[in-house]
Amino acid sequence: MNEKRNLPTFGLWYDFRQRLPLGDYANFYAECLEEIEEAERLGLTDVWLSEHHFVDDGYLPSPLVIAAAIAARTTTMGIGTNILLLPMHHPLRVAEDAAVVDLISGGRFTLGVGQGYVQHEFEALGYNRKNRPSLFEEGIEVIRRAWEEGRTGHEGKRWSLPDLPFELRPGRHAPIFVGAFFDPAIDRAARLADGFLASAGGGDFGETYRKVRDALARHGRADEEFPYIASGVAFVHEDAGRAREIVAPAITYQRTRYAEWGTDREKPTPEPIREEDLPWERYLVGTPEEVAEGLITLYREAPYDHFCFWGRLPGVTHEEALANMRLFAEEVAPKVREAVEPA
Repeated sequence: MNEKRNLPTFGLWYDFRQRLPLGDYANFYAECLEEIEEAERLGLTDVWLSEHHFVDDGYLPSPLVIAAAIAARTTTMGIGTNILLLPMHHPLRVAEDAAVVDLISGGRFTLGVGQGYVQHEFEALGYNRKNRPSLFEEGIEVIRRAWEEGRTGHEGKRWSLPDLPFELRPGRHAPIFVGAFFDPAIDRAARLADGFLASAGGGDFGETYRKVRDALARHGRADEEFPYIASGVAFVHEDAGRAREIVAPAITYQRTRYAEWGTDREKPTPEPIREEDLPWERYLVGTPEEVAEGLITLYREAPYDHFCFWGRLPGVTHEEALANMRLFAEEVAPKVREAVEPA
């Protein structure tokens, strides 16, 4: 197993969704931004933003817009997308908007991209879901050329773009991370990306970690220069039972909706997930000691450089979210870092 040169860091993950019925969205966004500012004060190092479209719970459709807002309200925190659905966007517009966010933030932005999967999103936005791999690869190629060479020209299978000047550009090598679940996509990430975004929804972290490292070796890349970001649920409370009571409805709602969105319309809608059927071993929910032990075990299986957890699970209140991140920063993160520090 690869030995990390630095201790892991911790951050938040936001999708800005609410569990139905919807509340006051202006107030909800204000609360989430306040939570992110508090997280920076607590020493959490990064915030990550997810994307989906045309659903009834307000899932964040514009991660680069909110990234710019966060950049203006923070000073040290890294900001990234985890993930932006690249095959549903014109890559030059992504390159432009992401470059602006990077400049506003002073070089704190990471563009994290993935292929997407939801049938109605591709249809509504006018892209063919079957073309995801080629749209994805060419999209990264277009963005990199724009940022690094300052030119827009591209001739490929999906995009034919005139050769024009591209400005503004990031004043550095702006990283592109890739999120992936399946073997071909993991191999593509190892070949094209600057880092990997792993999600608990993609299966066992340890298995994914080994696949990523094997793919890096196949492509002759050094794994110590390829960050591994783990993403999932972490919720801390002094009373483990109360922690589960708070987040169980949120997790069942989240899992049910993802299953619905991932099911094509010609197939039967999956049954809602029940709280009593939740596989609690997949979630870091409990006392500070329990959550810390879970993160230590995870690090030993998949030595992540950074772990981000949902800052505001759907249905969790502002006060509960703040209490969670404070307890995590004060009691969980130090225990994990102390336990995994090389002797």
